[in-house]
Amino acid sequence: MFQDDNFRWYAIRVRSRCEKLAAAGLMARNIETLAAVAPQRRIWVDRVRTVEMPLFPGYIFARFTASRRVEVERSSGISSVVRFSDQVCPVDDKEIDVVRLLLNSGLEVQRSPFLRVGKMVSVKRGPLAGARGMVIEIKNRYRLVVSVTLLQRSVGVEIDEALVEPLWSPTEPVLSLVQAV
Repeated sequence: MFQDDNFRWYAIRVRSRCEKLAAAGLMARNIETLAAVAPQRRIWVDRVRTVEMPLFPGYIFARFTASRRVEVERSSGISSVVRFSDQVCPVDDKEIDVVRLLLNSGLEVQRSPFLRVGKMVSVKRGPLAGARGMVIEIKNRYRLVVSVTLLQRSVGVEIDEALVEPLWSPTEPVLSLVQAV
């Protein structure tokens, strides 16, 4: 759409659940946007559904010149352009290209908590709700193996990764969670 070298991609923080509104507002101002959305599995008490959800909740991407930053920040649904210290930081074009490639691939793109081996997590739903543990390995794309340490022995069960969330201030682990491909 835009070929000018002064146009750069930026991450835009949007108000809660305003990704589509913010993207539409910027597009109305002739600003190229990417509000990355894809079908996601959502778990309720009685069912699992697939719904269209943002891959980066609370954020969209927009391509504009630095001179339009104030206009972008004043657009409907926008909180701010992401910055570090007081400097706005552009997103690498190659990263945007990869996100677009994933979205256009026809493959199932899953949003997932940023989990990796060694990451502390908390189980937020199900019979193990409230338990805390560590990711040990990824078993497959939807399952985590949970190992409960008892007298230095383990008992493993599988738990859906959608039931856990990362802990930012880990306490002593109760469970060891395993996540593997």
